[in-house]
Amino acid sequence: MKGSAKARLFSWWGRVAPALYCASALFIAMPFAAASGPVNGVGGAGGGNWLLMVTSSSCPWCEAFEAEVGAGYPATEEAKILPLQRHDIFQKFPAEFADLVPATMTPTFIIIRDGAEKGRIVGYPGAELFWWRLSEFTAGPISTTKTE
Repeated sequence: MKGSAKARLFSWWGRVAPALYCASALFIAMPFAAASGPVNGVGGAGGGNWLLMVTSSSCPWCEAFEAEVGAGYPATEEAKILPLQRHDIFQKFPAEFADLVPATMTPTFIIIRDGAEKGRIVGYPGAELFWWRLSEFTAGPISTTKTE
């Protein structure tokens, strides 16, 4: 009996521990993400609007985002406002995003409007919460600055 209870405990902990780790990382990072201010010069000389996803090929939460949201994102109204551009965390930022403060965890979604960073969504807590957080940045007047 002792062996089976121990096995159940380790099985349970193996499922719960990653969720607790990610949840705690999100709560620690949220104040920093909310406090991010404008960064001048982001998006090149023409400015622009972007949803920059800092990702990693070894990130299970990035894979969950791609499966639940990423594949259909280009067809959404949000994509017309904030086109999604992906960037690997281990690569240097392209010149048009060189002024951004680098992300420290994946996924991090950096919202850029009119060429300035307006905020970040750190982590991926699921599709419903992602859309809710993104709606905070897509409400209101949007510049028609070309993003290409």
